[in-house]
Amino acid sequence: MSKKQKVSEKEVEKIASLSRLSLSKEELASHTEDMNNILDYMDLLNEIDTDGVDELVNVHDMKSPLREDKFEESLDKDSVIKNSPESSNDYIEVPLVLKKESQ
Repeated sequence: MSKKQKVSEKEVEKIASLSRLSLSKEELASHTEDMNNILDYMDLLNEIDTDGVDELVNVHDMKSPLREDKFEESLDKDSVIKNSPESSNDYIEVPLVLKKESQ
């Protein structure tokens, strides 16, 4: 396996930030190493010759029983909008949950 680093600590730090996670220096180093090991393993899997191998969706020959889709009455849109604290253009307005990241 190649030991060339594919993901830097800075990139892992950015991913953690976007996920709203704070990592210690040790965790940052550990996760960076883990991600690079995973990518190295994926490179190894990409080298496997799969020509002539049928695609496999499930190891068992089972079918998933699915129910028939049925339309059911739901709440009236106008009633929902009318009873919401704030709305605009047929949408319910809610407070901002996540702040925007500056790029």
